[in-house]
Amino acid sequence: MNKRSLSITGILVVICLWAISGCGFFGGDETEYTYWEPALSPDGTTIVYESTTELSLELFTLDLGTNTERQLTVNKHADWSPTWSPDGTRIVFASSRDENVDIYMLDLANLEAVRLTTHEADDINPDWGIDEVIYFNSNRSDTWEAYTIDPDTLVLRKLTSLDTSTP
Repeated sequence: MNKRSLSITGILVVICLWAISGCGFFGGDETEYTYWEPALSPDGTTIVYESTTELSLELFTLDLGTNTERQLTVNKHADWSPTWSPDGTRIVFASSRDENVDIYMLDLANLEAVRLTTHEADDINPDWGIDEVIYFNSNRSDTWEAYTIDPDTLVLRKLTSLDTSTP
């Protein structure tokens, strides 16, 4: 796959995210996303997902034993792609807060969201690894590549390189 193919793929990913988050560019699509992108908790008792509300795309949990739903986020910006920390106490997600897309972490004990990435490029598709770091995609190097960030130290690491000039 060459750089041009990856750039086109990156553009398509952004367009899909805009469409999901309710971007008016596509004609004000009023699609409601309910129980979208479910992720099972490490203990298997709860799912986290995003769902459309009056304000935006927000995060929720559903206790599978009691069928109890809990809204985790309330804001005017889209929150999506939630995944659980290995210990089940935090959730990482992408959000369009702060006028671009960054990675955030939500502490389930107090529902406080902390912004983990602060680059002006878009950071999307977070996934919390069993190694306790968060894997995500970013176009911060002008192409979509894979990165990790440690949620506690905020140490960022680029995993891939599309530089074809090196062997």
